[in-house]
Amino acid sequence: MIELSHVKKQFNSLDGLKLISFIEKNKSIIIFFYFDATVAINGANFLINHKVQIEIPKNYPIGLPIVFEIGEKQVTNYSHINPDSKGTFCLGTELDIRRKIKPDYSLSKYVRIIAEFLGIYKYYRKYGVYPYGDREHGSLGILEAYKELFDVTTNQQVSSLMQVSKLKNGFRNKKCPCNSGIKFKKCHWSILSTIFSNPLELSQMKKDYNILKGG
Repeated sequence: MIELSHVKKQFNSLDGLKLISFIEKNKSIIIFFYFDATVAINGANFLINHKVQIEIPKNYPIGLPIVFEIGEKQVTNYSHINPDSKGTFCLGTELDIRRKIKPDYSLSKYVRIIAEFLGIYKYYRKYGVYPYGDREHGSLGILEAYKELFDVTTNQQVSSLMQVSKLKNGFRNKKCPCNSGIKFKKCHWSILSTIFSNPLELSQMKKDYNILKGG
């Protein structure tokens, strides 16, 4: 369980933030703050001066925070705002986020993801294109994330790799589940090993597989 004192210590050490307040609830810690920073996106610099609220579940990093703009909203008419009552930011798939904040899962990394999100929004508004390409939402976005992670092209390859339930040395010389015809040890053994060695990523992959199969 993450504690309020730990959260305060991490946020007070961050540059580019103007902290407003911390509120502790039964299951979460809520922070209100202003961004007052410059973010570099694809060679262009953008000032981000947004007032946001972040809600950090006390079981972080098992549960991930949500974040949204408060007061007068500057991020409008943007496809990466979730269609919920708060207008939460779509910062990427949970897999994307978890891989960006590991291995220490520091909240400073999560704040950097938020800052990058706001910078990308300003880049998009200025140039009309996304600096690093765009990803779909929902299950399509999850599928794209695993295609990128596994470096494969078909849905079936993703499904086959996500269904691997255990890694045994006896599997190493068998054909890879992705049907590449290459031995497992020279194909997807390494990336799956990194997932299986991280309980949070393994749990996320199982959760994502259930989403993709409609469970």
